[in-house]
Amino acid sequence: MPSAQNWLLLLTYDGTCYQGWQVQLNLPTIEDTLEQAVKRLTGESVKVHGAGRTDSGVHALNFTANFKTSTENFKTPEKWRIALNAVLPNDIVVKFVQTVSPDFHARHSAIRKRYRYLICNLPYQPAFSRKQSWWINQPLDIKRMEQAAQILIGEHDFSAFRAANCSSPSPLKNIREILISKKRFRYSTLQIEFEANSFLQHMVRIITGTLVEVGQGRKNVDDVAEALESGQRKLAGITAPAHGLYSLNVIYPQGMIKWPKEVIDN
Repeated sequence: MPSAQNWLLLLTYDGTCYQGWQVQLNLPTIEDTLEQAVKRLTGESVKVHGAGRTDSGVHALNFTANFKTSTENFKTPEKWRIALNAVLPNDIVVKFVQTVSPDFHARHSAIRKRYRYLICNLPYQPAFSRKQSWWINQPLDIKRMEQAAQILIGEHDFSAFRAANCSSPSPLKNIREILISKKRFRYSTLQIEFEANSFLQHMVRIITGTLVEVGQGRKNVDDVAEALESGQRKLAGITAPAHGLYSLNVIYPQGMIKWPKEVIDN
């Protein structure tokens, strides 16, 4: 029997109809849908390892996942891409496939992750934005939001910015960058990008909700500092809706993984 080949997928998906990444009993998830697709093509029951556990309703622009299979039905990456897209629903798309070393793991091999949160800051809600971005109709003070964001840069205990049922063993995370951009992108007029070594459950959404409250004048910069220092969830802001969040990039050690520029969605 041939040895198992490790295949790495670059995915984009609309998370609207799924209960997040991780397999859940009798509920549609991205992981389960991919595993069923591989089983349909090969007859094998495989484990698909994702780069993280995105929440229910969260989307992905460039998300990675890997699986191992000994099938010889699809010998090239391009044949895998075509075959998977033929059996997957149209809201999950494989953009690119490549072979990786046997010890590669989409999550454990990653050194950083980047997310983008989309906000539609207009007095009216565009018809196509409802499941793609968070509509905020009040004006936002971007400079105040940027000042508050700077407090969160670096390694901190982010207990105030995690879900109550977060299972991460440590609340210590290192945020490398929070970038706020005011431009039009996919039914949004404002984007907030986060890059860190990893994230706690709901961390990006809670930070986003907190920064929006600062932009609205409901919180000030000192309030954000106090929440971070205290570790108390009640002092941070609201949890932003899942449908505005996108997995933007999974970063691996230099030289480990390279994607063609034309398949990366920025």
